[in-house]
Amino acid sequence: MAKTPERQNERTRLQEVATLAGVSASTVSLVLSGKAGQRRISEDTRERVSRAAEDLNYAPNLLTRSLRRGRTHVISFFSTFRHRESEDFYMDKLSSAIETAGGELGYDILVHCNFRRSPKEIYQFLNGGLADGLLLFAPKQDDPLLELLRKSPLPVVLINSQDRLGQYSSVSDRASEGMDLVADRLVELGHRRIAAFHGEDSLARDSHVRISLLINRLKQHGVEIPKAWLPEVGDNPISIVKELLSQPEPPTAIFCWHDRLAYNVLAACEKLGVDVPNQVSIVGYDGLQWPSATKHTAASVHVDLGSLAKAAVRLLDLAILDSSAASTHEVVPLTFTPGTSLGPPQDKQWSHL
Repeated sequence: MAKTPERQNERTRLQEVATLAGVSASTVSLVLSGKAGQRRISEDTRERVSRAAEDLNYAPNLLTRSLRRGRTHVISFFSTFRHRESEDFYMDKLSSAIETAGGELGYDILVHCNFRRSPKEIYQFLNGGLADGLLLFAPKQDDPLLELLRKSPLPVVLINSQDRLGQYSSVSDRASEGMDLVADRLVELGHRRIAAFHGEDSLARDSHVRISLLINRLKQHGVEIPKAWLPEVGDNPISIVKELLSQPEPPTAIFCWHDRLAYNVLAACEKLGVDVPNQVSIVGYDGLQWPSATKHTAASVHVDLGSLAKAAVRLLDLAILDSSAASTHEVVPLTFTPGTSLGPPQDKQWSHL
């Protein structure tokens, strides 16, 4: 008995299957949940129930079943940046890594992307029973969503942030280690005239942290970055690059707070005819090769996003299975990849700029 066209989009109810099969709803539930053998339900009854379910295109309400069992085997992922660009290569890679890590531990991933809700509405949605736990990406300590979540029993793990109250486990890279790698490598190669490019908006949260650490580490080597060489730079850095490299004593190296900016700077250098790395070395952060017109691979601090995701999902799984488990903070290791954009300073003059 197929559904009529006017009912085609309605979910079949368990009772409808029972009526068609001529049995009780509890018998249907036992058969479809694989418990017919335990209750000595006859083979004939099993076949009738199976045929009826197939004829009606019946699928169990997994959310209701999961909530009854206390688990959905779904974990949520929410970015506190509250926006998602269509060409955000970093978030594409991280999301993919989380999907892989979740699948390995038997979870599906629910990625939240409706950022028009208020903090309270977001909290109600995240805490509404759809998921067993939450991966919360890069929250500020005063984020109102974080404060709301503290009142909930929902297990939460922070990514690229650390809970100052110690309530939630977290995982991140250690920025100080990464910036030590950058500063030490530049000084080792002989660079003393170094510029650093900040992000130009409030969403660039890691920008000032990384560059402040770089400034402090370079000071330990006796290297100072002039304030004029610490500009805020957007997606089109060509005018800033041209201005800096046209100076009588230009920087011989530029640190970009993340790889997307590094590849934009490399593309600008190619348009200007700048010889990288002979005229200027370019260094980024994250270890991601962003799509770009440049022929170069940016030197960068490499963050293993696969390890980051695996650690976050594992910590969340522990919190889901044991609500009394102590919180912890894990740090993923960093490496420095020289790419093709890093070399010793040549101190050439480039008058054509």
